[in-house]
Amino acid sequence: MAKVFNDPIHGHIELHPLLVKIIDTPQFQRLRNIKQLGGIYFVYPGASHNRFEHSIGVAHLAGELAKALKVKQLEQIKPLEELKELKELKKLKPLELEQLKKLQNLTPQDLKELQELMPEDLEKLKKLQNSKPEDLEKLKAEELEDLKKLVELENLGFTKLEKLKKLQNSKSEGLEKLNPEDLKMLQRFKPKDVEKFEKLERLDELKKSLISDQDVLCVQIAGLCHDLGHGPFSHFFDGMFMDAIKRDKKGKEEWRHEKASIEMFKHLLDQNGLKEVMKKYGLKVDEDGTDLVFIEEMIKKPQDEKPQNDAAQDNEHQNNDASKKVLWPYKGREEKKSFLYEIVSNKNTGIDVDKFDYFARDCHHLGIPNSFDHQRFVMFARVCDVEEDRKKTKHICSRDKESANLYDIFQQRLSIHRRACQHKIKMAVEIMLKDALILVDDHPDFKIKSSKGEMLNISQANGDMEAYTKLTDHVFERILHYQEGRKEPSSEEERKKEQDLEQAREILKRVMERDLYRCVGQAKKKSGEEIKERLKNLVNDIQEDGKDRDEVNNVTLTYNMGNEKSITKEYSYDKENSKTPEDKKKEKKEALEKIKEDLEGKLSECSPDDKFEVIDVTLDYGMENDDPLIKAYFYRKDNPDKGEPIPKSDVFSVLPDWFSDEMLRVYWKNPKELTDEQIKTKEEEFKKVFNDWCKENGYKDLNKEVPSAGRATSGNE
Repeated sequence: MAKVFNDPIHGHIELHPLLVKIIDTPQFQRLRNIKQLGGIYFVYPGASHNRFEHSIGVAHLAGELAKALKVKQLEQIKPLEELKELKELKKLKPLELEQLKKLQNLTPQDLKELQELMPEDLEKLKKLQNSKPEDLEKLKAEELEDLKKLVELENLGFTKLEKLKKLQNSKSEGLEKLNPEDLKMLQRFKPKDVEKFEKLERLDELKKSLISDQDVLCVQIAGLCHDLGHGPFSHFFDGMFMDAIKRDKKGKEEWRHEKASIEMFKHLLDQNGLKEVMKKYGLKVDEDGTDLVFIEEMIKKPQDEKPQNDAAQDNEHQNNDASKKVLWPYKGREEKKSFLYEIVSNKNTGIDVDKFDYFARDCHHLGIPNSFDHQRFVMFARVCDVEEDRKKTKHICSRDKESANLYDIFQQRLSIHRRACQHKIKMAVEIMLKDALILVDDHPDFKIKSSKGEMLNISQANGDMEAYTKLTDHVFERILHYQEGRKEPSSEEERKKEQDLEQAREILKRVMERDLYRCVGQAKKKSGEEIKERLKNLVNDIQEDGKDRDEVNNVTLTYNMGNEKSITKEYSYDKENSKTPEDKKKEKKEALEKIKEDLEGKLSECSPDDKFEVIDVTLDYGMENDDPLIKAYFYRKDNPDKGEPIPKSDVFSVLPDWFSDEMLRVYWKNPKELTDEQIKTKEEEFKKVFNDWCKENGYKDLNKEVPSAGRATSGNE
């Protein structure tokens, strides 16, 4: 039986019985103990909400959007169904039409007498009986001419139909050269007749892309379970903590929570016997079950690989290079339903229900206004055909008039990140939390038992879901209050681990007392350096005379920024040796690590006994420096079935030229025993070293004033 939840954001929401079964498991209930915003709770007192309620909200919105899209699909199909029925009626012979009219008034007894007819006649009569009287009336109306045209267009055949379309797009001055037959065809049929015919021919295709009840349920499950893999303090665990493990302890490859979400979802189903329940509701969850694969693919996009099933092979299409083929990477649903992968986690534009919920929920608890109305988006969203990579694909599109409003999504994201997620004090708290967890990572009393009976470090628990289920924000309290029953260490190794534990406890005690690490420097690239970087990136966005950007070899760019002196640079673009986005990202990350090491080294030279941590802060619209709507599509009121991109210049004149901003922050891990005066003296010294480094490396020091001495204040100052 479905259950009703009273949510502070979405009001009373009803969830499917299968979703309730998933919620009532230990693996999902674990999310009650994982803060949605991690260390932000130490800055904003209202940010106490957890992943539990966010996941329920995403499941609700995923269902609402999927159902709204389905309603619009049915509205799109209904007139074509009626048109098809009328078209079939137009093909009937006069005698059959008379039989049809008589059938409208037949009694059950009359029908019984019809059983003496030949089987093929009976089948024809049954088909005729299904037609409605009003359909016959339409045959007498003006639609008759349209139906006649549809039949004639069908009789033209593919070659002549394509020729007609070309003629309709030709310039008028060439029409006098047409032969009489082509001219007659052009005069007889208008472009709207051809468009109506093509829509009718696409009816079967539209039906195949129609959202089913199983699709809706799968989308809701994916929304509910997309965050099952989060660790303590949410993004802190798979971000700052796991990155530090990889760097300091030479840990495994880069790990993100989406991977653990899939593993935890599988573990949840197995441990609670829910696969049988899913079958009961019509889902395919056996070994080759497409619905189970579909749910996992919505949580985490599969790596590009050659599809193994025949259906996926049919979806391949030619790329610009005839020797290369682009294959549909998903196995859960065919490409006809590609738009379903844009509901929970949209990798193309970032416009998805996950953001819709956390914008509304986070802003509510942070006390920050939310400028984006997700309900309006749902009302205007519809599935449209989009010309993409020389073929038609289906995407979720918005009305063209909504293009400016969609930028509010990303402006809202930027606002939350600037005011909360990248808050200076929040970052100090999370650095301290990271240091504490690393100190006790391999402490025997903090190891977690796995499904195989092994004792795993905190950083290893994400590889075993039974162990990971036990790892939540409670680890903070365990470290802070761990002292009862402690034994005297009997070896040097045990003594070292006890010292590390005591140090971790002291760090967390300082967090509770607001004696935090000090931010002693913030800097960003100087305007000149930033402009040069922008010019370099703009090369990839240039098109010359409508040609593909790959054909641009040399370009000269001039950039003006406010009162700064304009800068002109020449660039060359080598198509053969161009770098992939992944290569560029890796190269940028390596360069940034070198900058951070150099800065930390300079500060350590100044004060060898002190420790520092340099972090990079990125504020963007969610797609690094790309315009987030560059891959978004919109439909017009007069053509609601076709999606097209809208250039940024046609949206709003005050949109930014640059969609990201980066800065460096330096945190001093100041010892607890220092007095306020000693803190002030050292901060001034570090500020000077930092300022000198900025001048030498093309950065602008943003710290005009020395931070006030003493401990950090409470709240978000």
